[in-house]
Amino acid sequence: MKKCLGMVFCAGLAGAVCAQEVKPAAAAQEAKPAAAQPEVKPAAAAPEVKPAEGKLQANAGADLRVRQELIDNLPMAKGAVMPNNNYLRVRPRVWGEVKTEDFKAYMRLTDEFREYFQPSESRNYQAPDEVLVDNLYLDFYNLFDDRVDLRIGRQDFFGPGGPSYGAGRVLADGTPFDGSRTVFMDAIKATVKFDEKNALDLLAIYNSPETELSWGHPEKADGSEYKERPLTSINPRSKDMAEWGGGLYFKSKEVDDLPFELYYLYKREEKARMPDGSKLQGRIVNTWGARVMPKLTETLSAEFEGAVQAGQKDGGAATAGYLGYGGLTYKPLVDSTAKPFFTGSCYYLSGDKDRGADDNDTAWDPLWSRWPQFSELYVYNFTYGAGYWSNLLYPSLETGVGFSPGHKVRASIGPMYAAVEDDMGVPAGSTGGDLYGWLGVVRYDFPILKAKPGKRGDLSGHVTAEVLDPGDYYESDTVAYFLRWEIIAKF
Repeated sequence: MKKCLGMVFCAGLAGAVCAQEVKPAAAAQEAKPAAAQPEVKPAAAAPEVKPAEGKLQANAGADLRVRQELIDNLPMAKGAVMPNNNYLRVRPRVWGEVKTEDFKAYMRLTDEFREYFQPSESRNYQAPDEVLVDNLYLDFYNLFDDRVDLRIGRQDFFGPGGPSYGAGRVLADGTPFDGSRTVFMDAIKATVKFDEKNALDLLAIYNSPETELSWGHPEKADGSEYKERPLTSINPRSKDMAEWGGGLYFKSKEVDDLPFELYYLYKREEKARMPDGSKLQGRIVNTWGARVMPKLTETLSAEFEGAVQAGQKDGGAATAGYLGYGGLTYKPLVDSTAKPFFTGSCYYLSGDKDRGADDNDTAWDPLWSRWPQFSELYVYNFTYGAGYWSNLLYPSLETGVGFSPGHKVRASIGPMYAAVEDDMGVPAGSTGGDLYGWLGVVRYDFPILKAKPGKRGDLSGHVTAEVLDPGDYYESDTVAYFLRWEIIAKF
């Protein structure tokens, strides 16, 4: 009965779209509901100004992010509940670049240290903690008769305006196991520009579980040194997992009111081991997908994304997965500086009843999108692994408003269901359900200090609150919450 409510919501949403007599393209990553998310994310960075021809230009800067996070009562796998966490995170970064009209070399160093108030142990995060190179790349512009741009090296696929690829449901964070300290991928990206409205990115990616470009590792209690902090993992206790692959990502704005994207991605996961030395099965995953964002009327827009997966585990068992997203956004025409929006959406990720077994697996593999998507709270749930989005049916409603320069507020609510009952949320031998729970999210982004044009010195922040009322999927019925405040200074 409970899952039927989600299905009715999705069906109603589809009916609203059909009422506009617009046929979406056939279905083939913070999920971002329809066109709503750009309303609440920080504005995209201004287009890069390239130096005059032949002139070498050097530049440098820094930023400092301070945030406090509180998490309590979060239900986890097999009946466990995360204890209360309350900590302060400080992330300084410095960067430098040299460039000409046709070339750029860029490097950024980062560190993140924490102060834990609860639990009281230090978690071995010191100040300074571990300094690492989290961006180091070369850009070459306008190769092959101005048709190709090339970026080689450690780079982000996620920036101030959001993910570089779609809504971040397949490509966003290459280092999910260190939280938001870094999001880089060691990659080669070639952008083929067919014309001003059509471009194809060719990607080659390798993400190591550890980075050798780091210094100052913290010490253990016995005085010995830790290795580099882990960057990739699936199981919360596993380590040493390497991820590599690549693919093709095509973006088109040929039709102004019907932009779309097509992609194929190949991913190989290997080398993951548990603390006792046992090896986790690696896998190969092939993903084909499409995303279309029609503008239906002057006030109504939509977003649809669909993807399918096929692959194989190291033991020979087959893997498969399915993603579906549909969202409808209404932005009323109002004669004021406030810009409200209303979005209804439904997000589906396939699951597998025997998750973790050695046989065939039909659960969606999130590829390189193990980041918060639509929720910060759920990403900490280690039911499948750090930020491992899978086995989900999530209808939701969202509303928000942008007002004055830089002020944005949004709120969303919806029930999260397991697409299939896999008994991961309750202890072995117990009978679970399919309702993860009701999720509510509120976020407010605001500017504090705006630098003069052409100068640095911006100061901004946000506060966010999330509440999860657990359903029968989990043993716990205690309300869980996530709270955060954040300040970012750019120099």
